[in-house]
Amino acid sequence: MVTYEGVSERELLEKAELLKVLGHPERLAIVLLTLYREMCVKDLVEALGISQPKVSQHVGLMKEVGLLTFRKEGTRVLYRVNNEVIKEIVELLFR
Repeated sequence: MVTYEGVSERELLEKAELLKVLGHPERLAIVLLTLYREMCVKDLVEALGISQPKVSQHVGLMKEVGLLTFRKEGTRVLYRVNNEVIKEIVELLFR
């Protein structure tokens, strides 16, 4: 497997996928909104002013690539940025 500056090709592909997900303005806004506090989909809908299905689609994609963590509180699901993934991206870009 090819490596670039000590980073494997596979890791580069994974990080590129994360960056693609972050490249959408609404998903980037979700990252910024959930950096310091947990939010449920309803909170995100209100904050972003977009439909619930659209927020749910964004959240699902972000969970899939590991950008968001979640926990259940009763019937609500609360989301928060996965700071470890953000840290990995920053470290990769600013070596």
